[in-house]
Amino acid sequence: WTRDASVRRDSTSGGAFTAIADYVLEGGGVVYGAAMDGHQHLRHIPCFRKEDLWRLRGAKYVQSDLDGVFREIREVLKTRPVLFSGTPCQVDGLYRFLGCRPENLTTCDLVCHGVPEADTLNAYLQTELNPAAIARLTFRDGDGWVMKAYDRDGVALRRMDLKNSLYYNGFMEGYLYRSGCYTCPYATEKRVADLTLGDFWGIGEETPYPNAAAELKKGLSLILVHTDKGQALLNACAPALVMALRTPAEAVKKNHQLRHPTPDSPAARRFHNLYSKKGAAYAIAHCNEKKRRTLRLRHIIRQCPPLLALCREIPKLRDKL
Repeated sequence: WTRDASVRRDSTSGGAFTAIADYVLEGGGVVYGAAMDGHQHLRHIPCFRKEDLWRLRGAKYVQSDLDGVFREIREVLKTRPVLFSGTPCQVDGLYRFLGCRPENLTTCDLVCHGVPEADTLNAYLQTELNPAAIARLTFRDGDGWVMKAYDRDGVALRRMDLKNSLYYNGFMEGYLYRSGCYTCPYATEKRVADLTLGDFWGIGEETPYPNAAAELKKGLSLILVHTDKGQALLNACAPALVMALRTPAEAVKKNHQLRHPTPDSPAARRFHNLYSKKGAAYAIAHCNEKKRRTLRLRHIIRQCPPLLALCREIPKLRDKL
C-alpha cells in the first residue's frame, strides 16, 4: 500500500496506482485512467499533474469511454512516456491499435470482474435520482460496499448498496455485465499488461500476514508483475510503498478473475434478453424478480418503524434489514 495515508484513505485498494502514477508524472510522463465527468459518464482522461490524480482513484463499476483516447496516446508517445491503466481488454486493445509495445508505454490492468455498459448505469440513475443533481458518484469507499451520489455541496443524496439497489446487486452478483465479460479471455494469470492491480483478498489466510484483516479494510493492493518493464517501474516506486513478497497462488485463490471469467447465469441471460427488447431500465428492474421483491419488501419494512422494530427482534432478519 502507499505510504501516503491520505491517498490510501481516498483509494479503494491500497493506493498503489497513485504511487506508480506519481513516479511517472515526476519523470515528465502522462497518466491515462478512467474518471467520472460532470454528467456521471466514465471516460479515460490524461493527467499531467499529481493534483489531478484523485480523479482516477477509486473503483468504478461501469464501462469507460475510450473514444479518441488511443489516437491521442499514439501522438503523446512521440514525445513523452505514458502510463495507461484500464481493464485487460482495454490494454490489449491499445497494444493492437498501436501495433507494437512502445518502450515508453507502461500498462496496468485491473483484476476485473466484468463491467456493465455505460447506458445501464445511466438508466438506473435516471430511475432513482435526478442525474443533473449529481456532482460526484462513488462506487466503494471506507464505508465498504456502497455506491454514493453527492450534490455540488458534497452532501450525500443517496446511498445505494446490496440492501436497496438493484444496480449494486446486479454488479456484485455479476448479472449486469456486458455479454462478452462471461467469456473473457483475459480472466487468467497470464496478462497482457506490464502490471496487474487489484485487492489482495484472502491475504494471511494460509501464510500469516501482520494485521491482515485490519490492513485489508484500510486498503491493501495486489500487484502482479508480468514484464521486466513492470518490475523496473515497481522497483523505482518502492520508496513510496509498503511492500511484501507473496506467492502467486495466494493472490489467485480469492481472486477468481485470475482463473476464469464470472460465470454466466439465468439472471444475466434474462437481463440481456430484456435489454435488447425493452431497454436497460426495464431489464435492471425485471431480470431478477426475486431480488426485486426482496428489496421492495425491505423498503416497505424500513418505512414502518413499528414493523422495523419487530423484525429487528428476529435474529434471522436483523442483519438483512
